[in-house]
Amino acid sequence: MASERNGDDDRERLSWREIDRRRDGSRHVRPEAKPSGRRQQEQEKVRREALKRAEALFAGKQQQPSYKKALAALEAQRATPEFQNAAQKFLAEFELPEDWRGLMLFLDYADPAVVGSALTRLQKLAPTASMVELQGLKGKLRTLSLTSRDRQIKAQAAALLQHL
Repeated sequence: MASERNGDDDRERLSWREIDRRRDGSRHVRPEAKPSGRRQQEQEKVRREALKRAEALFAGKQQQPSYKKALAALEAQRATPEFQNAAQKFLAEFELPEDWRGLMLFLDYADPAVVGSALTRLQKLAPTASMVELQGLKGKLRTLSLTSRDRQIKAQAAALLQHL
């Protein structure tokens, strides 16, 4: 029978330690201790907080909670005598908004340059706007084209209304 093995004896035999090492599952090596459930939860919480801070840092002012509060306060003062002052403070702190809702608020502002900028930005956002948003914009454009004291705003509102 030994002669039937066809030279198996010539091969070098591996020790059990080498076999275990190759399997990478040696029984003589202590497994790495996994972090406990509480410690793992704490690490995950710290990681999430760091991610939130990093996202807030790169998102800019318009993604911060203070921006959202200020925009809500500005919206609450719409059509009141305090709106112009509130809008001026908002612009000083945050600049002109990038979102549809904020831009629509600034169509009621007294400064024609700000209204013109808001109209330009709304025109860029119009292709992605919903039908309800577009209907609201069309109504506001009709009002501006008829009642605005500034000729450029009247012309820009009428041109945008024709474009939509």
